[in-house]
Amino acid sequence: MDESRRVYGIDLGTTYSCISCIDKHDQPVVLQNIEGDLTTPSVVYYESEKATVVGKEAKNQLAVEPEKTVCFIKREMCNDECFKKPTKHPFGEDPSEISSRILRKVVKDANDNRDPGEEPITDVVITCPAYFGNNERERTRQAGIMAGLNVIDIINEPTAAAISYGIKADSEQTIMVYDLGGGTFDVTIIRVNGGHIRVVATDGKHDLGGADWDECLAEYMLAQFNAEHGTSFGLHDDSRLYYTFMLEAELAKKALTPEAKTQVRRTISWDGKTSRIEVSRDTFNALTEDKLQMTIDITNQAIDAARQKEGSLKIDEVLLVGGSSRMPQIKARVDSEFHCDAKLNDPDQCVAKGAALYAMNEKYTDMVVKYEDGDAPMPKTLPTSLRAHVVNVTSKTYGTDVGSDEVFNMVFVNDSLPAHAEANFSLMEDNQPQFGAMVFESNVHDREKDVKIKRDLAKCLSDKMMPVKGKYPKGTPIKMVFDLAENGMLSVHAEIEGEILDYDLEVTGVRSAEELAATTKRLLGSEVI
Repeated sequence: MDESRRVYGIDLGTTYSCISCIDKHDQPVVLQNIEGDLTTPSVVYYESEKATVVGKEAKNQLAVEPEKTVCFIKREMCNDECFKKPTKHPFGEDPSEISSRILRKVVKDANDNRDPGEEPITDVVITCPAYFGNNERERTRQAGIMAGLNVIDIINEPTAAAISYGIKADSEQTIMVYDLGGGTFDVTIIRVNGGHIRVVATDGKHDLGGADWDECLAEYMLAQFNAEHGTSFGLHDDSRLYYTFMLEAELAKKALTPEAKTQVRRTISWDGKTSRIEVSRDTFNALTEDKLQMTIDITNQAIDAARQKEGSLKIDEVLLVGGSSRMPQIKARVDSEFHCDAKLNDPDQCVAKGAALYAMNEKYTDMVVKYEDGDAPMPKTLPTSLRAHVVNVTSKTYGTDVGSDEVFNMVFVNDSLPAHAEANFSLMEDNQPQFGAMVFESNVHDREKDVKIKRDLAKCLSDKMMPVKGKYPKGTPIKMVFDLAENGMLSVHAEIEGEILDYDLEVTGVRSAEELAATTKRLLGSEVI
């Protein structure tokens, strides 16, 4: 196989994950897992510290041994508290470690199903929600490394979906990707013209997805159960009860998708009692209307941001991606709200397929550079039909501290990537031995009124003192520099009269090189089934 094709795209999802590659016919295809399915539940069951089960069998353990089973871990990538050891999860593992086990399972199954003699999967692009900030992206990258993978890049899920769709477009279009997954929601406005893809604006919410629809239905089903038996169980009173009703609710939700008049009648057992619970699609829609409205509000925010940036905006196509977008209420409401005929675009697989296309382009570009440097042979020319050039945007606003209670913002949400920004300060005393700076991340987006904001509107990513080697008088100018790479990763440094002051972002949940190597060794020494 041509080396540029030995790359893979992984959709590391909140509820389901999958892996894709480009086949010999130049088509992106999703690879089956060992059970013959194209997606794998993102659930981990701990038999012991050195043996875990991932996927369908692990999901079946949720209602049996919930204390040894972990799901929805992707939502916790955004929570610093979930990375402080020991964590609440089995054997104190954090979200990156748990995610690495899911990645290992997906890759292991793909390897086991490939033709004998093919090289093992190593080079991958992993997807993440568009609104993930610097910390979450780095945690995701390190999860891939701990799974024994070479992570070429991290790419936004809606951007990957747009690549999968837009690479086939033969005319310029503006598309809106409405991405409702099992645990997260993203909406992104993108301009596409064949392989040229430019993200205009993005927005989203890390704790809004199909699982929240399931919980609304689970609450309703438990209320029916309580009414029949004269009990007063609460959904969150017991983890076994919670997952018993959540798993049944997910099945009921899926059963309500195909036919509008279908009524679900399921037998649920708990505490020695059973009920046959009935629910209609109309009831389900009413129970979850507020969740759907949240997605519409976020979508309108993204459209407003795109209009502010572009001056005018005409959306030519609306794509529905993410497994939860299959719910009929989604297309009906999106069509009504935005006067469109939204397309359900390969919702379970398009993100992984787009990531594989992006991975191939990144690998090809890297090989061309190596060829030009004389370090590698000329790679096989990439077909025009597979070429993709992506210009992304920042998902967060980044700034540094000013005074005692203010943040000076330098890079704003929806700025095009790569982004570069500088801010000038000065030394406060003669021969100052060090210069302190804090790096902040926020969701503010108004470039005019939000240049300076109160600290309580932002999250501190890092607080560091940088040693100053030279001897400089008070008032000497010092420049802070922020650079965001094409994948949204932030790097920071300071400059003073030619002296460069390195600023290594030290953030919760992100390991040093030594810590990363040690954790990788430990995890790769354990078994994943």
